[in-house]
Amino acid sequence: MGTGEQPRGVRGSAMRRGRFRVPALVAGGVLLAGVIAGCSSHSQSERPDPGQMVHSGSWYVREQWPHDGHPYESERFVVYSDGASQQARQRLAALAEEVFAELVDEMGVDPATMFRFPADQEKIDLYANRYNVLEGGGARAYYAGIIIASFDNDVGESTNVGVVRVNLKHELVHVVEALLKGNYVGDIPVGDPRRMPVWFSEGTAEALSGGSTGGAPRTLDRVNDLIAVYGRINPIAWKVDLPLSDEVLDAYPHYYYPMAQLAVEYLLDPEGLGKSPKDLAAVMLGMGNGVSFAAAFGNHLGISQDDYEAQFFARMDTYLPQSEFPYEAVALGLVALLAAGVMSGSLVWGLRRWPALASESGAPVWTRRARRGFVTEISAFACVAVGFLSLGLLAMRWSDIPQRVSRAPGYAVIACYFVGSAGILMWAIRSAGHQRRRAYLIPPLVIIATLIAIVLIQRIF
Repeated sequence: MGTGEQPRGVRGSAMRRGRFRVPALVAGGVLLAGVIAGCSSHSQSERPDPGQMVHSGSWYVREQWPHDGHPYESERFVVYSDGASQQARQRLAALAEEVFAELVDEMGVDPATMFRFPADQEKIDLYANRYNVLEGGGARAYYAGIIIASFDNDVGESTNVGVVRVNLKHELVHVVEALLKGNYVGDIPVGDPRRMPVWFSEGTAEALSGGSTGGAPRTLDRVNDLIAVYGRINPIAWKVDLPLSDEVLDAYPHYYYPMAQLAVEYLLDPEGLGKSPKDLAAVMLGMGNGVSFAAAFGNHLGISQDDYEAQFFARMDTYLPQSEFPYEAVALGLVALLAAGVMSGSLVWGLRRWPALASESGAPVWTRRARRGFVTEISAFACVAVGFLSLGLLAMRWSDIPQRVSRAPGYAVIACYFVGSAGILMWAIRSAGHQRRRAYLIPPLVIIATLIAIVLIQRIF
């Protein structure tokens, strides 16, 4: 045997390791490509030629935006766009049909007999906005239509189905309101008794959609925090839209909308006035028959608007608790304890078992190989598992999930993912300690765990 020739067993082992590395790299590359593709927010396509755009649609008099001439039609909606893909239009239409059916059922509305569509329009228009920028962002409703970002938009709007659903339902409440009244609130002059006040319109949309701006305050402590920043503004006094300014644009989502939602939720809560969404729809329908808002409100909700305004804060003092149990802080603490427990268990196990795993004889000796394996395990665990755990918790804490939507399922998914990924890492690295051919499993298993976590969290929210 020459000095440069390896023993047959060593050559065989090297060949096996080589065979394992190739599929590992291929599998890892394919899975990483899948993660990147799955996280892509929209497909790429060229913007339609302006010469091929069509100037028509019920939104056109308001925004002056043409469409590309390829509307998609469902049972109750016509989806126009400035270039959204057909798949994105179908997806928006399907979601709109689902939300619409849910809403009319909640409000006890019969579209066939109660809706008053504009002339020459029988369905609700949806403009799936891909390239145009809507002033103020988000979505906007008008008489028998909605402008909302498409699922493949290029203007930076969220494409998370949970966020889109809440925004779509909020705007559909405005559309149902307009169709029951036979007019849009902005079409009635300020001061006209037939004009619905903004607090009721936006409060209803927020209450029935779950809150597109974070949800109503749930405690007196939170109300007092808002008052300390924005002043003691009675939401029932919010009758008309305010002139836009930086202060108003900040106060709208943080004070006016949440407080209006609180005002309407009090009307609906059995511990408040105990009314129902059907009563809110009756107010709108009554206004469509020429009744003033004040009269329709008093007739169907059992309290006058003036009395409600005068009594609002006193009613909130008896309706809201002073504070609430810090469920989110406790959940974060429990997950942090779980992380610390798994990490501690890994350290204890590693200190006791790595010397034996890394030893050729099985005797527990701290060789260089044992130390290297132990440090590799802890480093991988800290960088990957703890890193993903932190990112998941931050996403849960600072996401656009409305306050009333429970974050508990998300925390459970993150906790399960944390434990699962930690187990995968420790098993794979420890296997590498005495059977190095299994080390190739680490990258693809981490990628799979990451992909599963992303998909589960997106599905839940």
